[in-house]
Amino acid sequence: MTEPLQNFPATYRRFVAPIRARCRRLLGQSAQAEDIVQEVFLKLWCVGPRVDPQTDPRTVMAWLYRTSSRLAIDILRRRRHVESTDNEDSLILPCAASHEQTIAARQFIAALAEHVADDELEATMLCRVDGLTQPEAAAVLGVSERTIRRLVERFDLHTEQWRKEHMS
Repeated sequence: MTEPLQNFPATYRRFVAPIRARCRRLLGQSAQAEDIVQEVFLKLWCVGPRVDPQTDPRTVMAWLYRTSSRLAIDILRRRRHVESTDNEDSLILPCAASHEQTIAARQFIAALAEHVADDELEATMLCRVDGLTQPEAAAVLGVSERTIRRLVERFDLHTEQWRKEHMS
């Protein structure tokens, strides 16, 4: 067995809880969230970055966040039934302030998932659902802080357009 494979169990133990919590925030307490967790770690095993003692844990966590985000976005796009809400305030994406706001954010993300670009949605989820700062989100996505700022701004513009079309 090679060194990276020997380190995989420790890597799994270290990162499974935050990735599971992230998937549950995005998708709820669903079997789909658990399926994504398992798929993310399977992908890490097969094609992810090396998991040896010299690997920066931030590199592994960033890869896990990116991969789980993309898988969650795919599921959100496939969901056909989205609970509607009459409360426009609940359409504002919070910074993971409370469970209720996170649920409202998840519903809003599901409704918007087909109308915004993946990178905009991913950056916004990291900043507003997971509560990462822009520098942290930039590190996860491997882009500059300026890019994160622009992606979130574009998301906000798309959100406003979507509201005008669907709330009037």
